[in-house]
Amino acid sequence: MREYLHRQMLSSVSHDLKTPLATIIGSLEVMTMLYDKLPEEKRRSLISSALTEAFRLDYFITNILDMAKFEASAVKPRFEACRMGQMIQDSLSRLGPLKTKGELEIRAMGDRDEIWTDPMLGSRAIGLVLHNAFKHGVRKYGGEDPYVEIEHGVTGPEGFVRIRDHGDGIPQDKQAMVFDKYMRLQRADQQNAGTGLGLTICRHIMKLLDGRIELTNHPDGGAVFTLFYRDHRAV
Repeated sequence: MREYLHRQMLSSVSHDLKTPLATIIGSLEVMTMLYDKLPEEKRRSLISSALTEAFRLDYFITNILDMAKFEASAVKPRFEACRMGQMIQDSLSRLGPLKTKGELEIRAMGDRDEIWTDPMLGSRAIGLVLHNAFKHGVRKYGGEDPYVEIEHGVTGPEGFVRIRDHGDGIPQDKQAMVFDKYMRLQRADQQNAGTGLGLTICRHIMKLLDGRIELTNHPDGGAVFTLFYRDHRAV
């Protein structure tokens, strides 16, 4: 069984790496061979495709390297005062072109915004969930572009970031699987197959921060991931 899971993982990773690389190579080859014959709009489109897939490739490689670090217990949190809102902005700045392909609504809630946690790891966890939400969410009133809602705040000894997409949601019997690095949802279970390593890494991060991540489906549609951060100032 372990060998089978290992083969599944290698197959999944190989696909995730080769697909964006093929698009990057193809776009640059067309640009090289036909640059003078291509209209400006087509050039921009090819450059945009190559850049988007380069960010995607960087995302996959970073996740693979991070997964190795977490499994080797090589990551240690550094707790300090920070703000939930700033962690969200930091996570958005690292999403690249993905964050421009939809609509985002952010709402501050709770009693305050300041918390004592690791801001680097905290924002990394948020970014991983946002990446998943932008991939699987759809616009609020229909259409193809994602629509993502974020609520955040700190109440008592705990901070939270609640991220909802407007996609099809995740079947209840499949929800635990999205955090398993060896499992990928099929297209019958979700609009876009697979969640890769991102949510697995997110769960590792939240455990390091003495927090947790929870998944539910919203009554009106879409998946809701909630990150709970322990305020270490209150420890």
